[in-house]
Amino acid sequence: MKKWLLFLAKLVFTVVCLWWAFSGQDIHEAGAAWPDHPAWGWAVAAVVLGGLAVFLSALRWWFLLLAQGIPVSLGRTVQVTLIGCLFNLMGVSSVTGDAAKIFLLIRDHRDRKLAVTMSVLVDHLVGLAAMALTFFAVTAGHFREIETMSKLGAAAIKFGWYYFAGGLAFFLLLFVMSSPWVNERIHRRAKSPLMQRMRRVPENFDVYRRNWRQVVGSVVTGLAMLPVYYATFWCGVRFLGDTSGFMQVFAAMPVVDAASAMPVSISGIGVREVVLKILMGDLAGMDPGIAVLGSLVGFAAGTLFWAIVGGFVFLRPSDRTSMKQIEETTHAEA
Repeated sequence: MKKWLLFLAKLVFTVVCLWWAFSGQDIHEAGAAWPDHPAWGWAVAAVVLGGLAVFLSALRWWFLLLAQGIPVSLGRTVQVTLIGCLFNLMGVSSVTGDAAKIFLLIRDHRDRKLAVTMSVLVDHLVGLAAMALTFFAVTAGHFREIETMSKLGAAAIKFGWYYFAGGLAFFLLLFVMSSPWVNERIHRRAKSPLMQRMRRVPENFDVYRRNWRQVVGSVVTGLAMLPVYYATFWCGVRFLGDTSGFMQVFAAMPVVDAASAMPVSISGIGVREVVLKILMGDLAGMDPGIAVLGSLVGFAAGTLFWAIVGGFVFLRPSDRTSMKQIEETTHAEA
């Protein structure tokens, strides 16, 4: 019952955000920005770029699995990543994409449960670090330009500064706290079995400090993935006939990505469109209707399409497992 109430709350928030995106702040009627002759080649490009982004996302995670010494092929990592994309869109289910990825790999490597879980968590941190580096590289030397932006646009950029600075600080702090020097002092006097089990968490995280080359490979892959993923939304606005350059969209997307990652709507729909509309209006003078529809086209071609592909991958005999079984297994592990 709770998951349905949560889904309903997210659905309401998504609808409200979309209504605001299409109707608020003097936006034209919803369909006004749709061209008579869409450039379908840009939609195809968005699909291709979305697939490349999924591959790079899997490669980023694969480096972290290698650091943990988990014997999994890159092909299998891509398959599980696609299935994770599917579950990320299934808002009714209590199983997220991360839970599905963890379940499927634990099924193949039952003796490495904590290591698999840690690799997924660190993959998010690496993605955050890559977004932070991209954001600061884009905004470096342009701090005064915030004065010319709208109040909402300025607030969004300031949110990005605090969010990404805090994320980088947290990422580095975890490496310090999990180091043997600190970990030994924290658990030196711990005698309870629970504390001894908890000690395994920082020890597994410290694997990434020792195997730093794989972490560097993961961060570099994350940095390469972001412009590919962001280009799917640029293709979306080009599909609608807008001539904005890629760098204008690229400059806005780290903040848009951070805002849409908050679990308040279904797959970030609505939140992404509102923030992109505000920032693209400030940075490029883009028509609000094109910004909103372009974002939805980019999401459909670059994300939704590959989630559907993940659904077909999930139908493979080796991976076909009922939703109930996954929920029971992940609940038991928790």
